[in-house]
Amino acid sequence: MGSTVLFAPSDKSWDDHIQITLFVPAALLLVYLFYNELVRFQLRVPNLPGPRGFPLVGSLPSLSGTITSEELRKWAGKYGDVFQVQLGNSTVVVVNTTAAAEALFIRQREATNSRPIFYVLHKKVQRNGPVTSIGTSPWDDSCKRRRKVAASALNRVSVESYLPILNKESRAWLVDLLRDCDGGNTALDVMLPARKFAINLSLTVSYGTRVESIKEFSTNDILKEIIYVEEEISRLRETSSNYDNYIPLLRPLNSVAAALGLKDGTHLASIGKRRHSYHAKLQARLREEIAAETDQPCIQGNVLRDPDSKGLSEGELLSISLSMMAGADTSKRTLMWACLLLAHRPNLQERAYKAIQETDPTLLTNPDVAHSRVEYIEALTKEIGRYFIVLRLALPKATHREVRWNGAVIPAGTMVFLNSWACSRDPAVFPDPNTFAPERWLDSQSQSHQHQYAFGIGGRMCVASQLAAKALYTVFLHLIAHFKLLPADGELSPDAADPLRGLLEKENSRVTPRVRHVRFVPRDVDITRKMLAKKP
Repeated sequence: MGSTVLFAPSDKSWDDHIQITLFVPAALLLVYLFYNELVRFQLRVPNLPGPRGFPLVGSLPSLSGTITSEELRKWAGKYGDVFQVQLGNSTVVVVNTTAAAEALFIRQREATNSRPIFYVLHKKVQRNGPVTSIGTSPWDDSCKRRRKVAASALNRVSVESYLPILNKESRAWLVDLLRDCDGGNTALDVMLPARKFAINLSLTVSYGTRVESIKEFSTNDILKEIIYVEEEISRLRETSSNYDNYIPLLRPLNSVAAALGLKDGTHLASIGKRRHSYHAKLQARLREEIAAETDQPCIQGNVLRDPDSKGLSEGELLSISLSMMAGADTSKRTLMWACLLLAHRPNLQERAYKAIQETDPTLLTNPDVAHSRVEYIEALTKEIGRYFIVLRLALPKATHREVRWNGAVIPAGTMVFLNSWACSRDPAVFPDPNTFAPERWLDSQSQSHQHQYAFGIGGRMCVASQLAAKALYTVFLHLIAHFKLLPADGELSPDAADPLRGLLEKENSRVTPRVRHVRFVPRDVDITRKMLAKKP
């Protein structure tokens, strides 16, 4: 008795099954793409020029592999001072000139003072929690409270009280250079002392604590944690990458990949938790010092004693210090670029040294120079910020209300990029913008529209801008007074300190120089040692 086959699929039915299996996902993808293009079309700002880009991804491929800020500056030549660009599903308005920046961020400042919510930073890293820096917070009552308290702790009068801290950290910078420079015979990695100076400034001003030795950055667990986490935060806050922010389709795909073990699905949230953890530890230690009356003057201490701060939550108090720590990254890179520039511009060094001599010769041997005012060093500090502008796409803004520009109505909730690089290269305000010229800041007649875009513009400018500028001024004055800087290999290179050709990475809007080594030659070792030995 033979066996009976109840069901035996034919080759045709099997082929049909395969075709259906392949057709359904493809059809769903096409429907999604069609729907997504309708959404992207509706998100465009009417009457505002700008490229349409590609389906799904917009102009992201066109910006990939480029120096984003420079590419957007070039696009302004085609589309105008203000244009729109679509990054995936996000419509971004890009502002590229001083006139446009003043029109949108000064004359319409109340309407442009918010920040966008980013999927990566706010939803994955911060997990929609209350602790985020002031600079990345949307405009709401909490942000207003935090800015008010921070502004009070960082206003011009308060900055005067921090001058002893600036002098101390500037002298510590000289101690590190003098100890390691081998009389100018050994080239130093500028990043190491620059990082120590920047982080110490943030820690001291924020919490009243500091790092004594560069070696601690490789041995101290908290410091290693701070460096790693803050570098990760900078990477995850980067606006020209992190495509999950702009392409919603990537988000479920990444979730599936994490579920399958193909990628780490916990990394982003862990970074947020680790950042909160070390700030909470630093704040707890400060509270103990305040209770024991052993604390050093600092912003967080002032905030904790400020009656206006009583209405702040623990998360809001931490937010103020998050903002200060974020500034260490830009200060470090600014110092690195400045050292490279001085090393490859000996004439600039001598001009600056002569200016110190002519203004007040005692500053050449004075341990405390933060209180001084050498106009050329102030101009040099401003020009370094303009010429290199470390944060070339400022922290993105978001419109809080409707904004108008040349017949276009930009709706509330639209992301806006201030192209700080382009504004700092605006020939209408900065003649011959590709030339490094501190003198441009000394001519009072030409400064009516000159602005230091390194700190942003308008209602959400960096609240620590005065402190940061004074800190850089102090360290530049001390550096030029006591050292001559030379290229590591002895050869002057036109590219090493070039703000475009000298980049380590093209796409990172927080620019880092490719060359990191410089020789620091003491002008007079004995004079420098005597100065450093003086009691402040």
